[in-house]
Amino acid sequence: MMAAAFLHLRPRAAAVAAVALVALAGAPLADAQPPKRARPLENIKTLQGWNGDEVRAEMRLMAEALGVKCEHCHVQGNFASDEKRAKHTGRRMLEMTVALNTGSFAGQPPEVGQSKLGRVTCYTCHQGALTPKHTAGPGAIAW
Repeated sequence: MMAAAFLHLRPRAAAVAAVALVALAGAPLADAQPPKRARPLENIKTLQGWNGDEVRAEMRLMAEALGVKCEHCHVQGNFASDEKRAKHTGRRMLEMTVALNTGSFAGQPPEVGQSKLGRVTCYTCHQGALTPKHTAGPGAIAW
């Protein structure tokens, strides 16, 4: 036990040694790596003006709303790629969502912790499924 190592010291010396040990335990190692910075965003077309944290948080909400993982729309290891058709579809859906929120819900900003898109989100229609739960009736505009 660590406390037993200090028993032979005088009380004041033992206290100083204990404080030094605690300080050293919390100090970073000399060869410790600094925390990784998030990769800069590339090929942002629909969420322009958003910072990296905002985009990533929204992407997590989108993935959850559709019941998918990042790889559904993004090429693993190359998020900037436009190779997947689902990414193009996602952009069109985002454009629709932004248009609905700015056109119909402009005076209703999102609440803290909610989607930055606004009141209408991917979850509004998808509710955890890749295919929207509710479809538009006859004569609706196809996105």
